[in-house]
Amino acid sequence: MAGIDRDRRHKLYERYDADLPSSSSERLINSANGGSSRRERRNIESHSYRSSNFSSSRRLRNSASSREDNFDAHAATYRSPALYHVDDDVPSSLQQLQQRNRRMLYFAALLLSAFTWMTLVQESSHSLQHHHAETKVTRIGNSFVNFPRSSQSQTNSNSQRDSQNVLSNSDSDTSTSSKKQSAKPKENIPAILAEEHQARKRWNPCNTKYELERHDHEPRHGDICRIKGGIMSFYECPNGCHETGGNPPYCALDQTNLGGSSKPCRARNPQAEPEYRCDDVGVCVLAVGSPRGQFKGVGQYYDDTCDGMCGDRKDAAFVNKGKPKCTSDLDCSLAGICLPETKTCLCDPWADGPDCSYLKFQRVDKSRLGYINERHSSWGGSIVYSPADEMYHMYVSEIICKIDPDVRKRCGLGGWETHSRVVVAKSVNVDGPFQRSGSDEEEVVLHPEHHNPSIHVSSTGDWHLFTISGSSGPIERMFSKDQGKTWSEPITISPRQNPGPLLRPDGSTFLYYRADGVDLPSPTCSDEAISLQICPVAQTCHPPNDIPLFAHTGEDPSVFVDHRGNYHMLFNALPYKCVPKFQQGGHAWSKDGVNWSANPRVGAFDTTIQFTDGTRIKCERRERPQMVVGADGRPIALVTGMTGCPKGLMSEFNGEVALNSGDARFYRGGDDSFTLVQLVGT
Repeated sequence: MAGIDRDRRHKLYERYDADLPSSSSERLINSANGGSSRRERRNIESHSYRSSNFSSSRRLRNSASSREDNFDAHAATYRSPALYHVDDDVPSSLQQLQQRNRRMLYFAALLLSAFTWMTLVQESSHSLQHHHAETKVTRIGNSFVNFPRSSQSQTNSNSQRDSQNVLSNSDSDTSTSSKKQSAKPKENIPAILAEEHQARKRWNPCNTKYELERHDHEPRHGDICRIKGGIMSFYECPNGCHETGGNPPYCALDQTNLGGSSKPCRARNPQAEPEYRCDDVGVCVLAVGSPRGQFKGVGQYYDDTCDGMCGDRKDAAFVNKGKPKCTSDLDCSLAGICLPETKTCLCDPWADGPDCSYLKFQRVDKSRLGYINERHSSWGGSIVYSPADEMYHMYVSEIICKIDPDVRKRCGLGGWETHSRVVVAKSVNVDGPFQRSGSDEEEVVLHPEHHNPSIHVSSTGDWHLFTISGSSGPIERMFSKDQGKTWSEPITISPRQNPGPLLRPDGSTFLYYRADGVDLPSPTCSDEAISLQICPVAQTCHPPNDIPLFAHTGEDPSVFVDHRGNYHMLFNALPYKCVPKFQQGGHAWSKDGVNWSANPRVGAFDTTIQFTDGTRIKCERRERPQMVVGADGRPIALVTGMTGCPKGLMSEFNGEVALNSGDARFYRGGDDSFTLVQLVGT
């Protein structure tokens, strides 16, 4: 159109207006404007639009709806699709102009879509960066774990920084004496976490596409570098370590590649602060972690050996310069007697150590391991002797597979919270092997979810079975008057969990249990403690008070009375985040079952199993202890749940590996679990 003069352009428009066929929009405009020419109609439309706007402005004070109707009528006219129609009778120059305008609108729409997409990508990227900036990097052991911060925690961190800046500015304007008198600001935890995050960024023993995955406390699993995103089948070994062909420990230290057994890879940050300390009873434990309020301790050593500075675990509390002396049986953990002539302890057959606080085990016969079922994993049990059939009955927590339980086998400990049931297995020997004589349904006493069984015989000969009916309780109780052939319906007696009942001759029950969220004295690595409920009758218990019986953390209590009438409690002394757990067996003692030793023995039993053939294995965890006591009150065997043991319970001895036969061949290693029965005494 640039080459068309003004008069010719007017004539062209007039010709275009005269020859343009009537469309729906044109008929609408013609009907409103009396069939005038396009130029006149354009002027009339403009005047009509201004007049209508003026009228709408006047009517705005009276009716908002009239304005909207008037605007919609004009908008409908100008939005009519027929106005954008290109007719064949339109001159070619105008057709080209309209087509070009349409193409420009099309490309403008494409550009707008692209711009919108790029904006969304930038916003998501900014949001991701903001998420990383707002992430707390917390060290657990030598591991780093990300925990998202809440908005409140971020606000608190900003307020802490602002308050510290104000304090620093005010301190610069005051005298030295006022500085000494000013209150010391609290530890800036967000700043510490930021420093840990920076330390992590500076130190990475893996390829940039991989992240370090620690296995500090797994004796048969080294640290590995897992590909980002958590794909289980892809991993590499950290710097200074090499792969072992897909076999444990998967990544081994390079210096052990010269022959012999490989030591698991352990990647250590040279800039890391000490994280371990000696527990108050002589066991090396992790001292720092998340949440910080739970780990009430300060690290002093860099690994779980504590440089051997925790002392001999079998040192008694009254040891003086290597010469143990006792003044009463309490100094002998009530598991022995104090000889007045020598001031030394004479331990009972089941106890060991200078203060008799440790358990004394017999070696395990590989053909009699306790309970290892071919199809199902298990996690601890309780044993009672039945005079009716002269057999030992084990009520055991058996864990079925979550998916295809009729097809899959031994899916491990991971399903205990939802797929645990109580079954009964029998054996002529107290240490097994225990077998289920009937089908699955015939031997099931309680279906999922039931866990943590504990069986006891009352003074009247009735059997009392205690369990939990959920992963965190409540505690239920049921009765049998025919030695387990039939059972009453379970009744709830406590809202807590992990029952450790003790039936008393007067018909009452001491119900020991696990209490959560307890404020234990520092240092500690968990907020779990053991408390006591008293049940005057079988069906009713006093409300729980959650008062810890002693200062040390613990769970899984089991109490028995020995032949001298003393009370002994076995429990898990390193629960939850307390690691490593190799020395997690706890032992406490009491004269009345209410007042207990202030400092129980941690490490009274460990995760090492010694066999009669001279071999031994070391597992990761050993929990749910329950002692089998004979009719004379003397301990016979300890029942525990085991996990993290070598596959097939292979044992290493003199560099050779022997594959066990019998029920041990069913054990799959790793997260798989079984129930061990180990004889005590000589």
